[in-house]
Amino acid sequence: MKQAKLEEKLWPDEDKLRGQKLKNDLLWHKCFGWIVAFMMVFFTTIFVVSLGVWIFHYVTSWGWLKDDQLSKIQSVVFSGSIGAIVSSYMQKQLAK
Repeated sequence: MKQAKLEEKLWPDEDKLRGQKLKNDLLWHKCFGWIVAFMMVFFTTIFVVSLGVWIFHYVTSWGWLKDDQLSKIQSVVFSGSIGAIVSSYMQKQLAK
């Protein structure tokens, strides 16, 4: 309620409103940057862990994964979808 009253006081002063819009835009860009960085780390971690589990399964003599579990891991690792997601995020960030 307090912020709404302060905002109403700023309506006649367009310069302060523009300044507030710039602050809001900057805050949005910072939040978006953190979200993108988190998503890149998340998908990269999923890829690396999946690849590690898949390799560990074949290297050890006591393979514990069933065929359907292996096929799911192989689809994650070798489908290229995670690489495409990370690559598209990287390209968007580097283009800024």
